Amino acid sequence: MDQSQNRREVGAGATRPNILVMIAHDLGCQIGPYGFSFQETPALSEFASQGMRLDRHFVSSPGCSQSRSSLVTGRYPHSNGQFGLANWGWKLNENEILLPSVLQQNGYFTTLFGIWHLHEWTLSSFCAVSDDVSTLDCSPEGEAEIASQRAARWLHNYPRNGLPFYLHVGFWEVHRPFAENGEASGDTDEDTLAQIEVPDYLPQDEATRREFVKLQQSIRNVDRGVARILNALNETGYAENTIVIFTADHGLPFQRAKGTLYDPGLNVSAIMRWPGHIPENRHSQCLTSNIDIMPTLLDAVGIPVPDAVQGVSRLELLQGGKSPVEHGTEIYAEKTYHEHYDPIRCVRTDRFKYIRNFAQRPMLVLPSDIYNSPSRQANQQDEALWAHRPVDELYDLDLDPLERTNLAERLEYRSHLTELRGKLSHWMDETEDPLRDGPILRETAEDQRLHTVSHIDKN
Repeated sequence: MDQSQNRREVGAGATRPNILVMIAHDLGCQIGPYGFSFQETPALSEFASQGMRLDRHFVSSPGCSQSRSSLVTGRYPHSNGQFGLANWGWKLNENEILLPSVLQQNGYFTTLFGIWHLHEWTLSSFCAVSDDVSTLDCSPEGEAEIASQRAARWLHNYPRNGLPFYLHVGFWEVHRPFAENGEASGDTDEDTLAQIEVPDYLPQDEATRREFVKLQQSIRNVDRGVARILNALNETGYAENTIVIFTADHGLPFQRAKGTLYDPGLNVSAIMRWPGHIPENRHSQCLTSNIDIMPTLLDAVGIPVPDAVQGVSRLELLQGGKSPVEHGTEIYAEKTYHEHYDPIRCVRTDRFKYIRNFAQRPMLVLPSDIYNSPSRQANQQDEALWAHRPVDELYDLDLDPLERTNLAERLEYRSHLTELRGKLSHWMDETEDPLRDGPILRETAEDQRLHTVSHIDKN
């Protein structure tokens, strides 16, 4: 069945499918379905076997609010106004069209549990919001155990003859501080530490391994939360007519991941299940972005995609076909603020990553939770954090998947550099990125009071 035929049938008479979106905090791809065998995530592993796993799915930004803003608007943060974190005063443009709002206007009951991490004005896009939902950062309900219990209870109480629903569940984990219990204590034995898988981009030392023991407990909490909600879907009979998405907002809370435009900061889990429509136990190497989630879901349920959406539908890809070539050759991402002003943009293709730095900064500007972490403090090569960051960074991902060797000054790569500079410049023009015209400042006195930053003209 082709994509347009599927849209016509869903919209013309068949009961529209329910939608469940589960999003974890700071998780990246650190789960079993993505090859991390030591990490026990049985629910997510089973879930992945029932649908499509996107292996090269990237977020628009390595910041929490910024990435989430793209998921629910289908637009880049510099287009929708979410230049930084909601808890630092940034908010979406108030004329933005949000996914739950579009669904609500088309007959869906939309509801929210857990972490949302976007400004309060956006809550009007939901028919019902739990009292403890966090629009800023953390809340007790965001803990996977609590959020999943409440979401599962809601599913059991939702009337079978009710409207199709959009259920959005945000988990606090695996944001720092990590979960603490007996198995995450500081006296972990050496044999256990030796088994811990630490990604190659991080130091392979004891301090990092000890933090990964705690991280893994947080990941198990997410997996148990996912299991509880999926079990509720099965028990209520909703599973067969529900599109389910599990994803994350950005990479792990470790150096060279969260807060950076390197792959570990942008590449996240994205697993989708829709019985009878998405083939089971499949995976795709196609480059996709989280700005594609909103148009994909609207396409799947037969609702027109708003003109302002910048992402593209990946429904055909999910159903076992291929996305149009023009939409699968590159992805774009950005960072403007996290806690500090750090204006950078990038384009990633199958082989290359080009990063343009628009201000003089150290090599890594780390979020405070990472900078103050035991693994960072134990790093004996801290000078690498403070090295001067070049204007241009170019990496050959085939030869250098860890993005360690900058090729921007190599003559043999000059044509690649020129091509990617052109692509990035065209994207910034096409999406009217205000960074083209100079530094992006906080707009109000209150925002400026929250944090003082210094700016320089772009190069």
